[in-house]
Amino acid sequence: MVRGLLLLASLWAAFILLACQKKQAASAQPSNAEIEGEWLYDNNCGECHENPQPDLHKQPPSLHGLFRRGSLPSGAPATAAQIRTTIIEGRGTMPAFDQRLREEDIDNLLTYLRTLN
Repeated sequence: MVRGLLLLASLWAAFILLACQKKQAASAQPSNAEIEGEWLYDNNCGECHENPQPDLHKQPPSLHGLFRRGSLPSGAPATAAQIRTTIIEGRGTMPAFDQRLREEDIDNLLTYLRTLN
C-alpha cells in the first residue's frame, strides 16, 4: 500500500515537472512582435549598432541591454517613451525614422529591443 502511494506520488510529480517544462518551452517561442521587431532591427538598426562604422567619428552605441542600463548614452532615461522619441526624431548621426516606420513597427522594434541582452 505504501509503495503504491509512493509510486503514485512519484508519477504525479513527474507529470507536473513535464507539464512545467512544456510550458517553459512554449513560452520560449518568440512572439510575432519579436519576430517582426528583429526583422526591423536587422534592416534598419543593426548595420550601424552591430558593426563598427569606419567612416563615423563616434560609433553608435550597442543596443544590447538597453532597458537595463537605466539611462541612454545621451543621459536621458532608458524608457520606452524616450527610446521611441529617439527612433522617431533621430539623434546626432542617427537619422529620424518618423517617415520610415509606422507606430506598429516602432512598437515591435521596442519589443525586440527588450529581448537583447
